[in-house]
Amino acid sequence: MRRTSILVDPRVMTELEQLARRAGRPTAHLIREAMERYVTEQRQPRALPGFVGIGHGPGDVAEHAEEILERELPAHVEADAEPPAD
Repeated sequence: MRRTSILVDPRVMTELEQLARRAGRPTAHLIREAMERYVTEQRQPRALPGFVGIGHGPGDVAEHAEEILERELPAHVEADAEPPAD
């Protein structure tokens, strides 16, 4: 591991220390864990909206955009609006 120094708002540091005490873990461990989680989340590809890709196919999509949207968009909107299954 590599040692580093950072400036932290005193209120945030106080809360971190309290969380660490409650968890029975070192404050440094919580900070490393939070940093690792942040880096992992930033590395993940972001999910594209459900309608991305509905215009795939042969020909010029721009010429048929209205037809494609009328045909494809309602199904994608409904699928995105459905609550997740338990």
